[in-house]
Parts: sequence; C-alpha cells; structure tokens
Amino acid sequence: MSVAGTQTDDRAESALREAGWRVCAPHERDLRPDATAVRTVHPHDPGLRVYLLYVDQDLSGLVVAGADTADPRDLIAEADRLAAPIAEQHPKRAWQGRSLPFRYGTNGHVWRFRNSLDAERLDGTSAPDAPEGGARSRYVFAPARPATIARWKREAVRDPDVPTLRARLRRLPTFLLDPRRQLYDAQRRSIEGLEKSFAADQPRALIQMATGSGKTYTVVQASHRLLEHADAHRILFLVDRNNLGDQARDEYRDFMPAGSKKALHEEFPLKHLSGGNSGLADSDKIVITTIQRLWCKLSGQPLPEPGSEGEEGFEADGTAGLTAGRPEVLYSAELPPDYFDFIVIDECHRSIYGTWRPVLEYFDAHVVGLTATPIGPTFAFFNENLVSTYSYEEAVADEVNVDYDVYKISTQISREGSLIRATTPTVAPDGTIEHLNTVLAHVDRVTRTQHWRQQDEDEAYAPSELNRSVETTSQIRTIIKTFKDNLFTEIFPPQWDLDTGEVVHERKVVPKTLIFAASDKHADAIVDEVLRAWNGAGDGFCKKITSTASRPDKAIRDFRNKPEIRIAVTVDMIATGTDIPALECLVFMRDIRTWSYFEQMKGRGARIIKPEVLKQVTEDALCKDRFVIVDTVGVTEHAMVDARPLVRDGMAETPSLERLLKACEDGHPLSADDAATLAGRLSRLGQRLDDEQLARVEGSAGGRKLTELVTGLVLATDPDRLAGERVRAAVEDPAPGLPQAGDLGNPEPESAEAAGDTMLIEALRPFMEREALREALLEAARERRWIKIDHLSRDGGVIAEGVTDVMRAERTITDWRRYMEEQRERFADLRIAFEDRRPLSEVRERIDELLGLVSPPQQRWTHQQLWKAYVDFGIARNGRRRAAGLPELLSVLRFELGLDGDKFRPYRDTVDLRFQEWLARQETAGATFTEEQQAWLRRIVGVVATSATVSLEALDQHAVCRAEGGWSKFREVFEGGPQTPNELIDELDRELGA
Repeated sequence: MSVAGTQTDDRAESALREAGWRVCAPHERDLRPDATAVRTVHPHDPGLRVYLLYVDQDLSGLVVAGADTADPRDLIAEADRLAAPIAEQHPKRAWQGRSLPFRYGTNGHVWRFRNSLDAERLDGTSAPDAPEGGARSRYVFAPARPATIARWKREAVRDPDVPTLRARLRRLPTFLLDPRRQLYDAQRRSIEGLEKSFAADQPRALIQMATGSGKTYTVVQASHRLLEHADAHRILFLVDRNNLGDQARDEYRDFMPAGSKKALHEEFPLKHLSGGNSGLADSDKIVITTIQRLWCKLSGQPLPEPGSEGEEGFEADGTAGLTAGRPEVLYSAELPPDYFDFIVIDECHRSIYGTWRPVLEYFDAHVVGLTATPIGPTFAFFNENLVSTYSYEEAVADEVNVDYDVYKISTQISREGSLIRATTPTVAPDGTIEHLNTVLAHVDRVTRTQHWRQQDEDEAYAPSELNRSVETTSQIRTIIKTFKDNLFTEIFPPQWDLDTGEVVHERKVVPKTLIFAASDKHADAIVDEVLRAWNGAGDGFCKKITSTASRPDKAIRDFRNKPEIRIAVTVDMIATGTDIPALECLVFMRDIRTWSYFEQMKGRGARIIKPEVLKQVTEDALCKDRFVIVDTVGVTEHAMVDARPLVRDGMAETPSLERLLKACEDGHPLSADDAATLAGRLSRLGQRLDDEQLARVEGSAGGRKLTELVTGLVLATDPDRLAGERVRAAVEDPAPGLPQAGDLGNPEPESAEAAGDTMLIEALRPFMEREALREALLEAARERRWIKIDHLSRDGGVIAEGVTDVMRAERTITDWRRYMEEQRERFADLRIAFEDRRPLSEVRERIDELLGLVSPPQQRWTHQQLWKAYVDFGIARNGRRRAAGLPELLSVLRFELGLDGDKFRPYRDTVDLRFQEWLARQETAGATFTEEQQAWLRRIVGVVATSATVSLEALDQHAVCRAEGGWSKFREVFEGGPQTPNELIDELDRELGA
C-alpha cells in the first residue's frame, strides 16, 4: 500500500477510535459486546480499505477508506456497491438480514455518510415517498458513535415503515393544534414551510419574520412537533446574548402542548447552558446557549460565570476563548458531531456563521435560521432556502406589531457643524476686550482619562464629526431639552374630544424611552443631560445599559419591569433581540447606515403589549397602538446599504493596530486574516487623518502613499489571487513525486503556502522594516482615540416637527411611481392582463411577482401600506385606512395604469359599473330576473367587491351568502334558466372580477 494510503488508514482509524469504535483485524474480532470496526481489504481494489461496523454483535454498516486524493463521493458510492454483497457474505451477522444501511466513505480528511434507510423501509423495499434516486449522502465531521447507531437501529425496529428521522420528517402530521394560544397565519406558514424543507432533506432553512411577530414561539411549536412526532433526539437553540437565552427558556417553559397536562420542558428536559458549572446531560432534549459557550464546551474550556467580568466576550460578536483566526474544531467525546439533530440560530443576520462556521458545521444537524432582516451573507449561508417571509408591514396590518410615527429634531450644529475658535473675546471690568486662549477637555474614549489642552488655531468641524472626534455639550443638551419640551405636546399629544374640544386624556408619565448613543462616552453625556433636563430626577430615572455597564442583563430586566426607570441609553446592547414590549419611544442620537441593523433597532419599539400590562409600568398609558421614532440625526431620511467590513470577523478579540504593528516589529509573520485586519484598520485610519497627519505617515513610509500600502495588503490576502499564485507556483516548481501540470487539483500545501507567504511578506515589508512608519501610525491612531469636548459652542436653530401621515404617504407614492417606471415593461404586461379580463389567479401572480422583485434596502410595499398612502394623500377619498386587501390594491393599480380615467375609482364602484353593463346586455338579449334572483346577483356583486372573484365555494364561505343558503340555494334559485348555475357563476366571475 502507498504511503498516502497508509496515512489515510491511520487517519480513518484514529477517527473511528475517537468516536468509540474498537478497530481490529478479522482474526482479532470476538463476540464481545463492544462496538467493533473490523479492518479488511477491498475485494478488488488493494488501494481501498474497508471497515465493517459491528454494533450489538450485528454487522450494521461499513466504511470505505481511500487515498487522501480520492473523492469521498466516489468512496461512498463504492460503499453503496459493497453493502449488499458483504451482507450476503455474512448472512448470520448482517443486521435484519438486509443490505448494510449505515455507510461511510472517507479519504481520511473528509467523511461522507449515507443511511439507506432514509429512503427504504426496514425490509429493504423502497418507501413510497422516498426521494428520487434514493437516500442522499451528506458531509459529516466524523463517523457516528456506536451508541448513536444502536439508537438508530432501535428506532428503525420500532417503526419499520418510517425507520429514520429523515423518513419521519416526510410524514409529519398536518394538524397544528394550539388551544392555549392561536398561531398567526405567518407562524403557521413558517412551520409549514420549514417542515416542507425538512421533508425535502434541505440541510439549511431560513425563516424571515418581522421583529416581535413571534419567531421564538414559532420555533417552540416546531420544536415540539419535531420531538413529539419526528422523535428528534436533541435540539440546540443558539441565541445572541445570555439574556435572550433567558427569554427563549421562558418561552419554552411556558408552552403547554395541545392535549398534554405537562409543560413542554417537563416532557422534554430543557437546559440553558449559561455558564459556571452548568453541564449537559444525556436526558436534555432542548439546549439553549450562545455559540461562544458552545465552543467552550466543545473545546473543553471553562464557561464564564453569569455576570462575571468579561462575559460580553461570550455573546454577540465576542470571540472569547479563541486564540487566533476561526476556531480549530477537534473531535469532542463530550459533545460529538451526532449530539444534535437540529440547530436553530436566532438573530441569524449576525455574523456567527462567519467566525463560528466551523462550530456549526461540526454537527450533523439541520440548521434553521431566524431573522427579521436577512442580508446577502445570510441568504448565502442558508443556500437561499427562504422557507417563509413575513414583513414588518404585514405584521402591522395583522396587528401583530404596532406602527410608528416619526418626530424629527435638528439643531444648527446638527445641520451645519460649528467652529472652535483659538481665542475667546472677554470683556474685562474696565471695559477692555481681552482675548483668552481657548482650553478644551480631551477625553480618552477607553479609560475616560481627561486632559485639558489649548486650542492653537480656529477649527471647524462638520456634522459628520459629531461624537466621533468632537462631542458638543450644547448640542446634546439642546436635543434632550427639545425632546422633553415637546414630549407631551407634540410627540405624545393630549387626546381631544372632537365634538366638545375638551382634553379627554393627557400623558404626564415619561413613556418608556430608549436612546441610541454613538459610543459609550456619548451615552454617559446623554445620561447626564437627561438627568439635568428632568431636574429633580434621581439616578434611577435614566440608566446607561451597555456591555461595559455593571450587570447589563439585570439592568435590562429592571428597565423592562420597573416603573421608576423611564429612560435607558444604549449603544448596541438592546439594539437586537431584546424584548421590552412597553417601549413607546426610540430616540436616535447615532446614525445608522445599515438597513438590517436599523430594522432591528426599530423593532425594539414595534412589539405589542396588553393595556393592563402596559399600565403596570406606565400608569397613564391607555394602550400601545403606535411607537415614536425621534430622529435627531436623519436616520429615517437617507438610503441604507448592507456592507461587509474589511476587518474580518474571524479574529479572536480582533487585534488592535498596536498589537499588529508590534508583531511586525518582532518579525512575526501575520496570517492572511491578521493582514486583512491591518489593512482595514489602516484604511479607516486614513479616512480620518488630516493632511498634516497623512503627510507625516507617508513621509515615514519613504514617500509611499498610505492607500498604496493598504492596497498591497488587500491584494496579498485576496483569496482568488492567492489561489492563482498557488497554482502557478505548483506549475513552475512541482515538488518531486507530486502531481504535474496535468493534475493540479490538489497542489502540495507547502508549495502553496510558500507562494502566499511571498506575496504577504512583500506587502508587510514596509511595516516590518520601518520603525518610523510604525511610530507615525501609532501616534496618529492615539490622536484619534481622544475625543474633544466642545463646551463653548452654543447650539440653537431648533427645528422640531412630526412626520405627518400626508408626508409619509407622499414619499410612499413617489417611491412607488418611480418603481413603476423602472419596471414599466412588467407593468405593461399587467395592464394587458387587466384589459383582457384574464383570470384573477394570473393577475395576482403578476402582482406578486412585481412586489416580490423589491428587496431591501429598497422600500417594501404591501397591499395595506400602499392603500393607506393613497387614502392619507387624498387620492382614495373616504377610504378605510386599515384592513386593506386585494380589491383595494387593484383599485390603486388600475388608477396608476390609467384604466379608470383620470379620477380614482374604488374597486366596488368598478364592480358595480361592470355589473350594470352586464345587466344591460342581459336585458338586451331578452333575459329577465325575478326579485329573488336579483337579490342573489347583488350578493354576488358584494362577494366580488370584497374578494375580486367569486366561485361556488365562495357562496358557502361568504357570510351574507351563507346566511341565505349558500351554493345550494343559489343553484335552486337559478335552476332551469338559460344558463346552468355553474355557467352563470363562471360568467359573473369573468365579467365582474379583476
């Protein structure tokens, strides 16, 4: 056997032993009950090794191992070919006397697995709902443990017709009983779409549901169905933060399955792996944790105590526990790859599948993502398998979320910036004017250390520099004061009796308010100004809740539940996921350019809450039918994008510029990820340097531009370029005994690395050789770490106004008309469909296609949103603002396409006009109708006006028709006429609908 083949055997056997198998030669096998992998040679190919898997003394599966250059797909195909002949050779040992079902193929590096029972009954016959082509193989990190195969065998014997999890997923019951709490249609659609994806054996599925629309409850319901009806072994629920794990745990604990006297967690044990000494038990069926804590468990590291210092590194984008790059995943006997059947990732728009992807792919499990705001990388990770979608606008229309209003506050400094003068004129007691030097405080963003420095020259700063390089005390104070002054007059105004003009309800208690700050230092300043504005309020009135604050999880709970805390100031801590339903006001004092992040932040205020629960924390609130976004930075006005940073998220505690440059000084080679992060840090630094600082940096680099240095690093770490260099290196200098130019699919790793190192070393050489360059960069970076406190500028010129319904409607209609122009060819096809009176199904399909083409960060429209805009703007006069459906959308489309003339025509008027024209044609043809028949025809008009169509079934479903006897009565009334009742319904649908 070749050296490569021997190494493959060693790796394959090592993996089998790690998984708990005793590997031996045929003559060493005995009748001991422990699981055994018996090593044999391939009957025809000496380059392949076969391992026969014995579990409970039954021959149950096999492994085909090939050279490290072999394709595992070919090896698993060979295992399929050998499974039946080997079983025939061992008729007394083969489990159930059938072809061996559990099959592996490996080249020592990659393992593939196929369970033939996924597509067969236990007796070997094909299952009626089996996928075409039989069971699908899949990548696995390592072979399953013998105990797992033993469990699979027991499950198969217990139900021979549906012997595996994947077979059971194809036959989940269709009923969705939920007597304690009705599922929303969106939740039901999500579960149905998810289970359809499972049935198709899709490994990953994405659910998009608006914030506050019950994503967690949907998964709880789905989890119960998987555990109860699919006999799933264990489910992992990954959360973003530990406090969100508490929320998920409570949701699971509160769930009472239909027809059960036990709560879900009593029937299927639940474990929240939060830290400390918490561990996992074999009996745990639902596990909740963060990806960082899961990694600690997987790698054998201790878990942090809840509330301990540094705990934030085990949450959100934290990388605590990592040493460099992505986590290197090794086999864990405590947490083997077959430990979970399903992994649910909450808030999956975040980047854990960038940094932590190896941890997720370690497990042989279906992966389900939950998010309100999917972005490009999210779709990519989940193979674009979006199983259901439910937008915020739809959730508002369904009264699952509340709508919002916008109130804008801008000041002169917010709009124009300010000027810090080097001297300040002061009138002395004798009347002379003195020019005193300006001295300003400079505060270290990290340590809060404060130094007073003299301002050497006049310095203007732009609005974009606010809270980045300059913090203006008066600007913060003016915004907070304006917010307070207008809170109960314009933002939450009194309610008036329209007839008497008297005030019927007036708010006096500050609504629960969340302020988004630009930085931790900015948050401190905002808290100070809030307490100053509400003179007499104690520290408990306003709290800073950031990752650096003391016990942030407790602070969130207190803000949620305690009436005395009225305002919280945060940066990112409560931006996503956290559930505080009583929030009625969000104040944006930081700008957001990312669509998905803004939607997440906005979602904090969108959650519904029962009036009696709201009153417990805000005593004078009647109900929550809206929330208010107070926009002080223009966040609701500008376009948003989704971008990925150059600083890579795969870094453990992303290295500082100082640490990266120190590594260069010491001559330590940087990895590609380190170098990419260095490029990102230098790029950001370069954007913030003034001309003098940039000149110092570039002078110390021997005249090379900073952008040139950054470009060199970017090119050196570009994966595509690097791969090309590796291939060229392998072609030009092939190592002895390695594949030549005609076989370059797997170039020798050492040669490839050398090619990449050469590029990287050249790009890093200036930073390694030039001490002056390193010092200039660090000096410039330190200068940017300080924020200047401008306490001299006086703000004013306040503009404070609410965004009215008319303003919002005008923007919506303008954007919609612009979109119609962009898609004019598709709308022309829709116009033809209207004019030709094509079936409603075809018209609706074209409309859905047009609406479906719109994707974030563009505006997303719903029937309800468009209709409300046309009502508010005065086009659809006297129309209902809420509960719009397809007929209302049809009237909007007909108006914009010019099908009803210049004036807006309600859809019911269109149906009435069509009916009168149809009736006139009938009378001309000599047809007459009795009073009873005319009454039924008017009912048909009503059905079409509210549904845009009519059918036999609709007569039994529509309340008015059903009350008069439905389809059977209609048939009786029109029986014997010139047209059969069926023909008459079809004609009315064609003539009146769409």
